[in-house]
Amino acid sequence: MEEMGMTDNQYKDFVEGIKEDLEELNEYKEAGDDVRYKKKYNRLMDRLEKALKR
Repeated sequence: MEEMGMTDNQYKDFVEGIKEDLEELNEYKEAGDDVRYKKKYNRLMDRLEKALKR
């Protein structure tokens, strides 16, 4: 099986997206919005799991 990598721009976009998600998580935590925090956290973890399986 041949493994396909990301281009530099794709990698930067992926990392930027994760950074934005973490900033949003922090906002939810500071606001005490546990429901939105948990939902965003789960989506972020799913995204990372999918990226690791590629």
